[in-house]
Amino acid sequence: MATAPVAEPVPVTFVSSHAGSGGSEHYLELLLDFLEPAWVAGVISLADGPFVARLRAAGHSVAVVETGNRLSLLASAMRVRRLLGARPQAVVHANGVKAALVTALATPGLGIPIVWVKHDFSWDGPLARGVAARCDQVVGVSAAVTATFRRGRERVRVVHNGIPPIERDRDAARELVRALVGGDGDVVVLVGRLHPAKGQAELVEAASRVLERRPGTRFLLLGGDDPHELAYGRRVRARIAELGLERDVAVRGHHPDAPGVIAGCDLLAMPSGPDERGMGREGFGIVGIEAMAVGTPVVGYAGGALPEVLGDCAVLVPEGDRQALSAAILELLEDPARRAELATRGRQLARERYSLEATVSAMRERYAEAASDSG
Repeated sequence: MATAPVAEPVPVTFVSSHAGSGGSEHYLELLLDFLEPAWVAGVISLADGPFVARLRAAGHSVAVVETGNRLSLLASAMRVRRLLGARPQAVVHANGVKAALVTALATPGLGIPIVWVKHDFSWDGPLARGVAARCDQVVGVSAAVTATFRRGRERVRVVHNGIPPIERDRDAARELVRALVGGDGDVVVLVGRLHPAKGQAELVEAASRVLERRPGTRFLLLGGDDPHELAYGRRVRARIAELGLERDVAVRGHHPDAPGVIAGCDLLAMPSGPDERGMGREGFGIVGIEAMAVGTPVVGYAGGALPEVLGDCAVLVPEGDRQALSAAILELLEDPARRAELATRGRQLARERYSLEATVSAMRERYAEAASDSG
């Protein structure tokens, strides 16, 4: 569903920090799919992975510049500079902080404005503010992720993520979920890679309390192992075994239709929280919007951007309070009328505030403004 342009097309080169299946990659895939071709000059990915393959399969030209940390950033910046110098573009969209840093190092003297789309709290503090000083605009996917910027607020904008309309048959989805969890009963799902910030360990601990009062409830952890946090995945599985919850908690890998799985569940859990470095809170939480769109209520921790994004359409408890999390899950599982109320409000919020059409239109305006200001 292409939308009508709000300005003359501005050719944009998109630089992606990552190439996995995370929220920032999902955001960029949707944006590229819905922008008209005249707005897309090309894509540079600072890693190789499934994201690159998906974009190429969709017909996008993608150059891969493998980028690690520290000294490799400079070498990557030189390669990115050569790629940018070899193609016509009016603006660079830096998708994530690593992309913004590499692009800032790559563009001096080229006269190409940088629009940094900030998805999370990574490197917040002096480094994020230093990167922002080299960008023409910083676009936060929530107000929460822009809080680190004390100066230069006139160059900071907020453009919430949007999603296309999602329709799923909840009865058919329920059958899909039964196959995944191996039985009937209420199902609480958590969608995300196995990473401390996503809160699988939090939900496992809450599950043991829920099952004391509602035996037969099923919990589904949907998402693959994070290659950088394999030890965490092992700890989560070991804790499930230690608590004797192998029948009650199913750990499944990435699913190609996560919204379809969510539609077949009774609740979506988002117990996200900061990792040992203070990062990892949800910068937006697009899976929560997808859950609302298909009519599945959300319960989670009131951290990061979730209070801003989900508002009173979700039940959010103090961050890290596992007892409150389990109590909220029990309360919702035992109150179908409350779940139905949240589902109705959530569908309305997803439709009215988080449409992909609005996001794409706002980003076109950001690109056009950046190109105009640099001209």
